[in-house]
Amino acid sequence: MGISGVTTSFFVFSAMRVIHGCLNSASNPLSFSLIADYFPPDKRGTANSIIQAGNYIGVGVSSLSIMLISKFGWRASYMAMGAAGIVCSLLTLLGIKEPERGRYMDEAAKQKEAEKKAKAAELASQGGNPIAAFFKNIGEVVKLPCARNVLIASSLRNFGGMIVSSFLPVFFGKNFPAFKAEYALLNAMALSICGFVASLSGGIISDKFEKKSYWTKALICMFGCAMSVPLIALGTLSTANFYLSVACYALKVLVSGTYSGPAITMIQNTSPLSQQGNVISVYFFCITFAQTISPAIMTVFANKLGCLTNPAMYGPLITAAVAFGYLGSLPFWFAGGKAYKKHMEEKDAQEAAGLLEGA
Repeated sequence: MGISGVTTSFFVFSAMRVIHGCLNSASNPLSFSLIADYFPPDKRGTANSIIQAGNYIGVGVSSLSIMLISKFGWRASYMAMGAAGIVCSLLTLLGIKEPERGRYMDEAAKQKEAEKKAKAAELASQGGNPIAAFFKNIGEVVKLPCARNVLIASSLRNFGGMIVSSFLPVFFGKNFPAFKAEYALLNAMALSICGFVASLSGGIISDKFEKKSYWTKALICMFGCAMSVPLIALGTLSTANFYLSVACYALKVLVSGTYSGPAITMIQNTSPLSQQGNVISVYFFCITFAQTISPAIMTVFANKLGCLTNPAMYGPLITAAVAFGYLGSLPFWFAGGKAYKKHMEEKDAQEAAGLLEGA
C-alpha cells in the first residue's frame, strides 16, 4: 500500500495492487484455521463473527477515504493505510502464537488426523502440479454435504451482496446528487455500526442457541437473506426520500450481516482437521469469484436498460439482483443446515458412546 502511494509508474502501481490482493487473500485461510484451533466448536461462531465484524468496520471507515482523498490526496491516503498495516502486522506477530493443532479432539480423532496428515505429507514430498492439487482439494471439500451447500449459498448471497456494494453508491450518486457528503458519512456509519453489531450478534446468538437446536446457524443465515430483499426493494424502488433509502440500506446490513460467522462455523465444525485450511480457502475462493463476476454481469444489464440516462432503473435492477442471489441461496442454506444437524447429532452420539465405554 505504501509503495502504491509513492510510485509514479502505472506498471508498479498495478503490480502492487496484485501483490496486495494475493497477500490479503492468503490471510483468510490462516486466520480461520487458527480460530478452529484456538476455540472449541461451541465458541467458534462468536470468534469467527468478531473477525468478520472487523471487516465491516474497515469497509465502513474506508467510505470516509473520499473525504481524506479530497483533503490530502490519494497518495497520502495510500501511505497512511500502508503505515497502519505495518503496525497491525507487528502487533499480530507479537500477540498471536501458534496453537496446538486438534486440541479439542479426542485421542481417537487425533490419531486418525495424524494418519491423514502423514499420508498427505508423503504425497506432497512426491511433488506434483500445485494447480492440480488445489482443484483436488476443491473436490475433497465439495464431497462434504454441509460445506458444499454452505459454499453455494454463500456464493449466491455474495453475488447479490457485491452488486449492492458496487452499485448502491452509483444509485445514490445518480438519484441523490445533492447528498454526496451525507451519503459518505451515513454509509460509513451503516457499515461500521450496523455491520459490526450484525456480525457480532450473529455469532453470539448462533453459539448461545446451538445447544437448543443445531438449526440455529442455518436459520440465522436464512432469515438475513430473506429479509434483505424487501428492505432493498423499499430503499431502491423509490427515489423520493434520500433518508428512507439510507435507512433501508442500514437495516439491510443489520439483518444480512449476521450470516458470516455462523456460515464459516458450520463448515469448520463439519470438516476434518486436515481440511480446515482447505475449506476456508475454497470458501473465500468461491465468494470472491461470485463477487468478481457479479459487477460485470450487472454492468451489462445496466447498459442494456439505459441506466446511465435513466438512473431510476438502477433500483429495479439492484432489487432483482438481490432477489436472485439472496432468495436463491435459501434452499442451499436449508440443505446445509440439515446436513449440519445430522453431522453434529452423529458426533454427539459417538462421544456419548465413547463416554459409556470409558465408564
